[in-house]
Amino acid sequence: MDASIAIGSELGEDGLTMRGIAGRLGVSATALYQHFESKAAILREIRLYCSSLLQSEVFDTSAHIEGPRERIEMMAHKYIVFARTHPWLYSVLTETRGVEWHDMSKEDVDRIVQPLTTFRGWIAEGVEHGVWRKGVDPDMESIRLWAALHGLCSMMNSGRIDENHPAFPVVDQQDFITRFVKSVVGTLVY
Repeated sequence: MDASIAIGSELGEDGLTMRGIAGRLGVSATALYQHFESKAAILREIRLYCSSLLQSEVFDTSAHIEGPRERIEMMAHKYIVFARTHPWLYSVLTETRGVEWHDMSKEDVDRIVQPLTTFRGWIAEGVEHGVWRKGVDPDMESIRLWAALHGLCSMMNSGRIDENHPAFPVVDQQDFITRFVKSVVGTLVY
C-alpha cells in the first residue's frame, strides 16, 4: 500500500502501474498479482485506506466538539486541510472514476461512506436540537455541503484559487477558507 501511495503521489494514477509498484517493492509483477488482481483492485484498496484516513484525521478529531454547528465548522476546516495535505489520495477518493459499488462488499461500502454517514448524523443531531432552520433534510444538506467543500478543495488543489490566478485571485487563502466555511455552514441556519 505504501509503495502504491508513494508512486501515485509522485506520478498520478496514470503512473501507477503493477510493474512500477513491483519494482518499488523489489518483487516481480507476478508476485504482486498474487495479492492484487489488477490496478483497479489496488485503487479500490487505496480508496478504502483513504476513506479510513479521512474519517480518522477529519471526523474523529472533530467529534469531541459539543455543538453541531461548531463541530461541522471544525470538520470543514480539517476536510480542506486533508484535501490539501493529501492531494493525490483526495483525488483518488473523490475525483476519479472506477468505484465499482456493485463489486464491493457491504462492509467495504460502509467503510467508504463512513465519513459522509458521520457528517449526515451530525446534521441530524443539529435538527434534533433545533440548531438549524426548519426544513433541513440531513440527507440532502450533507450532500450539498459536501459538494461545496469538494468544489473548494478541487479548485484549491488545481491552483485555481490563488493570488496569481487571473480569474480567482485570492491573496489571503486562510481568510477566504474561514469565510467560506462560515457561509456554507450558515446555510443550515438561515
